[in-house]
Amino acid sequence: MHTGGHILSEFDSALKAFKEKTINIGCLAQQNLEGSLQGLFDRNTELCNKVIADDEDVDQLEISIDDDGFIIMSKYRPFASDLRVVVASMKITNVIERISDHAVSIAKRSRKLIRSPELPEVSLIEPIFKHANSMLTDALTAYSDGNQDLALSVISADVELNKLHKKATKQLTKCLEGEAAAHKSYLHLVFISRWLERVGDLAVNIAEDVVYMETATDIRHGGELPE
Repeated sequence: MHTGGHILSEFDSALKAFKEKTINIGCLAQQNLEGSLQGLFDRNTELCNKVIADDEDVDQLEISIDDDGFIIMSKYRPFASDLRVVVASMKITNVIERISDHAVSIAKRSRKLIRSPELPEVSLIEPIFKHANSMLTDALTAYSDGNQDLALSVISADVELNKLHKKATKQLTKCLEGEAAAHKSYLHLVFISRWLERVGDLAVNIAEDVVYMETATDIRHGGELPE
């Protein structure tokens, strides 16, 4: 970027603050995800309500990050790696907001489950949650640290998450076929399992954007991995 020292320093500060905002929204969304599942496991309605209320903070921060991104691009005209940071961060922010939306959906289903007798099959959700949450942690860390290798490990981890989701869905489907009294509760668990699997998919999306940000390589939809 062809600028003087003062402008360059100002740009560096703006880009750093922009990236910190993106990390912050990631932390907020992950807190919501963890709160929604903790509400389910502890049968705590207040935790579920807090997740639903706190989603507004994520929504507002997404808008703020988008505004900041457009300001940076129009004011400083970044190029090459700096431009990729801005574009990838804005895309990642949108993905993170969707993760928080899934957390809200889980919290709402969890509130309904809490009103009914406790089911032992809730335990099927825990390994899916742990794996999806671990993928999200690694994806956000890869973004924060610019760690391409960690991002690639997130993509690889999605295979195991799909297996966990498939196994739980199979068991819950059997429950749906044979237990009419708890039909709605089992259906809630099916939806929660599916949303957690989707969180894993979104963590992969973040990881793909990190790889693009660091290498200028687009690996979406079967694109070749960087050497």
